Amino acid sequence: MASFLPIIIYTSNILGSFNDPFELQGNYGLELNPIRQQVFELVVAKEALSKNFTDSQIKQQMGNDNPTESEIQQYRQSLLQQAIEEDRVHGPTLSELITGDLIHDLTEKQKELQAIGFDPADLDGIIHFLNIYGDQQIFRFLRNNPFEFLGLDKILRDKASRTGATFDLPILSSTQTLNGHDSHELKKDLLQRLFTVEMFSLTKPEVLLKKSIAQLDENYLQEFLGKDANNQELQVFCTPAGQVFFYWLYQSLNLHFISADVNLIEQINKVKNVFLHTLGDPQIRAESFKAKLVAADAGVVFTQESDTLVPQALIKEGLFLSVDQQNPLDGAYVFLRSDLWESDYQMISIDNYEGFTKGRLNIILATNKQTGGKFLLASAHGHSTRAEDGRLQISLIKEKFDQLQQQPENGSLQLLIGIDANTKTDEDVKALREHLEALGLVGTSVGPTTVKQRMVTVQHSKAGRFAIDEEDYLITLKPENGGAFLLTHPTVGFNEEKPDSNLALPNVSNPSDHYPVGATLTEIM
Repeated sequence: MASFLPIIIYTSNILGSFNDPFELQGNYGLELNPIRQQVFELVVAKEALSKNFTDSQIKQQMGNDNPTESEIQQYRQSLLQQAIEEDRVHGPTLSELITGDLIHDLTEKQKELQAIGFDPADLDGIIHFLNIYGDQQIFRFLRNNPFEFLGLDKILRDKASRTGATFDLPILSSTQTLNGHDSHELKKDLLQRLFTVEMFSLTKPEVLLKKSIAQLDENYLQEFLGKDANNQELQVFCTPAGQVFFYWLYQSLNLHFISADVNLIEQINKVKNVFLHTLGDPQIRAESFKAKLVAADAGVVFTQESDTLVPQALIKEGLFLSVDQQNPLDGAYVFLRSDLWESDYQMISIDNYEGFTKGRLNIILATNKQTGGKFLLASAHGHSTRAEDGRLQISLIKEKFDQLQQQPENGSLQLLIGIDANTKTDEDVKALREHLEALGLVGTSVGPTTVKQRMVTVQHSKAGRFAIDEEDYLITLKPENGGAFLLTHPTVGFNEEKPDSNLALPNVSNPSDHYPVGATLTEIM
């Protein structure tokens, strides 16, 4: 058998759905940064920022370099309580947010859409809610509402990413131009875009939302809506019309804040336009990613959350093999450079695992052209809130590897995995490494691979948190478990030096919220 020449491999969550210029903190350029910061100060909950202050930030605000742990905690609680009180009185009441004129527009829309499911009873329920809570300051509720009510946001963004389309709703968190010069015009334009047959068809099953509401603690509702609030009053937001209305209500609050100054509307549209043609341009990002891979001489690339443009860029001119057979739903692709790998690779299935069906796991059996040796290669994307899902994916891949290895034609089979395991805590990382050890596997250990802080986001539990996490790994067999290769010369963000953990992602240097992790696959001699 011919000798094996080292191959450069990468795994990269490339944030294929990157069409929001206000979600994440980071350096987007001197032209955009000041306007983005102004928006953050208007629409981001002070409570979210305050509860996520680090100890060093607390010390800085205290003006004390050496406080006790008790003093830090006491000061933290004081800041948090102050932030909550400021949030309580911030922004409009519900009746100021949704005026009588907008209720009239909504009524007209109900008549137009009655045939497709916007029943008069749905409208009555919505108006009843608006009347009950019309005098209520609504900001804190809309920064702490049940997350299921905003499920439409992810559905729409994922749909756009899968199809290569632009997420084009006229909201703050998109690249679409805002159409209007005042609050009413912006909200009415959004209403016309949201209340459509397509939007109603994309909503979640009503029964799922009702189940979630039934589990809410009434104390939770009373904290944000007043002492008489109860779960029953939220049932109106479970129907398709109710889900679309709530999404409109939520996005209208952001529009309300930024429309107080007509100049800010113009500046935000400028941010959107510049972002659309720079960091937010998926074609530019795909070509940039390809150029870096070519410069690094990459022979295997695992991606997660890829859009449709990255495969087009990498496969163009036959540089990498086609991924047409792979499940595209989550963008977890395995790319093989065409001069190093045989083109007739085989797709491998995993039964009875939902993540496989949803495309969070693609596995292929491929033959290396240099040596004729076979490799099982898998790209995996663990669940964003369940770190154990990444470990399960690795177990399922290893089980499939063990099965295939028993076949005579696969006797010298090797294994390579690229994964975004969503290991968001030290405990998650420790559990993953112990899991790899138990399975006879070894992974890269490069420190933090994602540095981010969410700002304007429907993911309220993540808002304000500065996340510095090790989530991305390349994995192979340990030598004592049959591994014939080592993962040497690890890199993060295409660099050997560690990234600066003070620089939030995405930024002008790295247009994803994860750094690519690379290594050289070197044969053990």
